[in-house]
Amino acid sequence: MSPFDSTSTSSGSIKQGLILMSCGLLVAFAILEVVARIVLPAPLPWLHPQVSYRAHPELTFALAPNQQAYSADKAASINERGLRGALVPYEKPEGVRRLLFLGDSITFGFGVDERDIVTTRVSRLLAERAIEADVVNSGVPAYNTRQEVDYLELEGLRYRPDWVILGFYWNDLGRKEGVQVSSDGFLLSEGADPREIEARGKLWTSKYGAAFRNAAKRVRFLYGATRGLRTLRGTGAARPNSQLRADLLEGRSSEIVEDGWKQVEASLRRLRQMSKEHGFCSLLVAFPLPLALEKDFPDSAYPAGLRKLAAMHRLPILDLEPVFRDEYAGHESLFIAYDGDHPNAAGHAVAARAIADVVSGHPDGCPQPQSRR
Repeated sequence: MSPFDSTSTSSGSIKQGLILMSCGLLVAFAILEVVARIVLPAPLPWLHPQVSYRAHPELTFALAPNQQAYSADKAASINERGLRGALVPYEKPEGVRRLLFLGDSITFGFGVDERDIVTTRVSRLLAERAIEADVVNSGVPAYNTRQEVDYLELEGLRYRPDWVILGFYWNDLGRKEGVQVSSDGFLLSEGADPREIEARGKLWTSKYGAAFRNAAKRVRFLYGATRGLRTLRGTGAARPNSQLRADLLEGRSSEIVEDGWKQVEASLRRLRQMSKEHGFCSLLVAFPLPLALEKDFPDSAYPAGLRKLAAMHRLPILDLEPVFRDEYAGHESLFIAYDGDHPNAAGHAVAARAIADVVSGHPDGCPQPQSRR
């Protein structure tokens, strides 16, 4: 055998080994993907364009009016007043009850069809009970309680509501004064470098960025692994929202928690005052954390802290955790897959039934507030 034959044989063996290794990796990849598709739920794609914002002098930011966009993969029509859904006239028809919902992305209905969100479902449930009602959904993703009550004072009172229903969630304790709106209409967190975020945002918020992210989501096992690593990394992170949630669940007193409750207390005091001055019924609705349904947190300050403030200001409160717990059969039964906060359509249905029961149960008056202890 010549040296050339030996070299040729060696080269062929290496090539054959690389082919076998590639085939093995492809088979392993395929098996992992099949298993992932059996075990892991499909993530929501994010279609382009997502809802966009505008800067607001009093509210810091608001939804841009007159846009046809998406909330994750669900169509979201934003009317001329910057609210989701059909335009409701300020003038209230005689004999019609008007419900004004305040809230953040949960009330807005992130990732849920408009027909399935809590506000639309409450309207249908009341109609089934022969109660004619107009429902205004003023939920804005990323709002906190101060912004919601500011909106009520600036704009919401023009609707002359009979009920003001404030959807509350643990992250409403966070401050939003430093948030900015980019030139493309997305939110920049406080302390972010606008130039860096703008450059990155132009890619990720474009239709090409959306297409790339959605293609990556289709590889289920890689997406699941990435989310798992991100969760582990976030658990030990010192980011304000992560720390706030951990402190609330464990019942720890911290500067960010104390500041948050003071901000909420001031807003609820204003809500109570407006309720007395304008004659509407108030209802605080506490949405539960999925984590609190999966694990026991005996010292949790949420929603206990909200109940305490509700009693202080004589505001009725509806804690949704018991009814969610009754229906809970794993995360995806009531919440969006891979999302640690937002209810899915089934979760919105549970919330709507509980709220409609309160409203229909008080045809001629307001519910009694929780007594002080």
